[in-house]
Amino acid sequence: MVERRAYSERPLRFEYHLTEAGRDLAPVMHALLAWGDRWAVDTPPVAFRHRAGHGEGSEHEHDLELKSTCRTCGEEVESGSLTIDVRAPGWDRAGPVEGS
Repeated sequence: MVERRAYSERPLRFEYHLTEAGRDLAPVMHALLAWGDRWAVDTPPVAFRHRAGHGEGSEHEHDLELKSTCRTCGEEVESGSLTIDVRAPGWDRAGPVEGS
């Protein structure tokens, strides 16, 4: 998830950068942060800010609020609209099937 890169030879020093796999975890980390802000603390200690708009005078900054959308149809994803299609042999909705 992270890779180490040398940025100084003398003394030898390293910095750490996210890999593609690490960058793909961003939505998971944002979801965990939002959950913690709602359920674990009275006052959220930090907030991500999003800058919208392009060009001079058109920028607007606000707290980031993520939602899930389906890339196929563009609709917002809600838990009631999901079904599970088990595709792994020897598994069902509860997990691995005994004796498989």
